[in-house]
Amino acid sequence: MMLSRSDRSSLSIWLWTIDKWIFFSFLTLLILGIIFILTSSSTLELKLNKDSYHFSIKHVVFVVFSFLIAIILSKLSFYKIKLLSLVSFALFVTALLYSIQYGAEIKGAKRWVEILGQSLQPSEFIKPFFIIINAWLLTIWKSMRRKKFLFLSILSILSIDIMLLLQPDLGMALLITTIWIFQLLIIGIPIFFCIFLIFVIPTVILLAYNFYSHVYVRINDFIFGTNFQANQALKLFNDAGYFGKGIGEGSLKNNLPDAHTDFIFSVIAEEFGIIVCLIIILIYTIIILRPIIIAFHCKDVFQILSLSSLSALIGVQSLIHISSNLSLIPTKGMTLPLLSYGGSSTISAAIIVGFLLSLTRKQIDFSEVSLNLENYK
Repeated sequence: MMLSRSDRSSLSIWLWTIDKWIFFSFLTLLILGIIFILTSSSTLELKLNKDSYHFSIKHVVFVVFSFLIAIILSKLSFYKIKLLSLVSFALFVTALLYSIQYGAEIKGAKRWVEILGQSLQPSEFIKPFFIIINAWLLTIWKSMRRKKFLFLSILSILSIDIMLLLQPDLGMALLITTIWIFQLLIIGIPIFFCIFLIFVIPTVILLAYNFYSHVYVRINDFIFGTNFQANQALKLFNDAGYFGKGIGEGSLKNNLPDAHTDFIFSVIAEEFGIIVCLIIILIYTIIILRPIIIAFHCKDVFQILSLSSLSALIGVQSLIHISSNLSLIPTKGMTLPLLSYGGSSTISAAIIVGFLLSLTRKQIDFSEVSLNLENYK
């Protein structure tokens, strides 16, 4: 299919230039997420005395809003992505500080703020914007060798980690720090410095184990195999078989309050089977690897850093969720991007995909595009 001079509408140009692999993988996960929330949240709706399809309807609204956000972001230039990230990062850091002091406390953590009657988790939105800003800082440091930009990068991650630990949200702090270290490795920071930073992570976990009771309990439950939620999820995962028990026939959602969020992958395995789980992993693999493959052919350092680290963010978060559902690591309240219920989580993932679509868009010189189909007869 050739692009003609008469077809230069915004929609046609957008369809021509976006990466189809990323876009349709994103769209598929959004659609699957609606189906999975529909089947995983029914029991919770009864327990909470909510209307039928309460969570499903809310999630559809989140999905539509997220889809529109991804489309809008996919049209932005690199400069506008940087500017938007800078402003948004400042806003959500402010919201994060507010949540620490005045946020609603749920399960011992103050991670949410109320905006227009909706709960918002600022740390979810900080992730993509921080990655873009840090890629920008490291790009300037790499090209100009001004140490103050590297110092700003270090200062920003330390500030975010301190705020997250005050909530507390150790998992989010470790996730963002891991991606930050990944960016340093790509940009070419001396390896000994990165090795030192890698050793910082287990040190932080050890300190959290001794000072945070919920971390102590989760790690001990993992070591001694006494975590009821994880054991239930793993047992039902093993019993699911290739094709599952059938839609709505699973029992996991009856026993776990977080079946539609933290244990959505186990619900999927139980009701839809291992084959569907493998298909989902394949879709995530496309979203993760496709931008990295494109990054190998890029010359712009900011583009390379952003593409690889945004992809890594989706990959690491998905890996943590799936691993905790399989009892390979201690349970962590971390959602599966685009599939778990939650407005903050879904919109944050859509922002990441929107950035990926923008950063992978083809650049077309219309003066070089053949305009006459007669030339191809």
